[in-house]
Amino acid sequence: MKLAWLGREVEVAAGLPLGVIAGVAYEESVVRGERFTFVSDGVVEAENASRELFGFERTREISSKSARGIAEAAKAWGQNDDITVVTVRRNGA
Repeated sequence: MKLAWLGREVEVAAGLPLGVIAGVAYEESVVRGERFTFVSDGVVEAENASRELFGFERTREISSKSARGIAEAAKAWGQNDDITVVTVRRNGA
């Protein structure tokens, strides 16, 4: 799994979605920063009329936009799956 941090991807441990199976252990990943953006595969796999994917590069290029802005860009490209974008900001110490 990857997350965006300061406009670049950061590798983190992959696993089942939370809550799918009770009692599953997840590997922890520690990444330090002030702002992180998480996107579902619906963003990267958005497909336009020419069957061109939105892709990782376009997602990376707009990763500094708001969560709503990223979701709207992917939707405008051609939504064919659910789109989820979450931005987490750290405030204070």
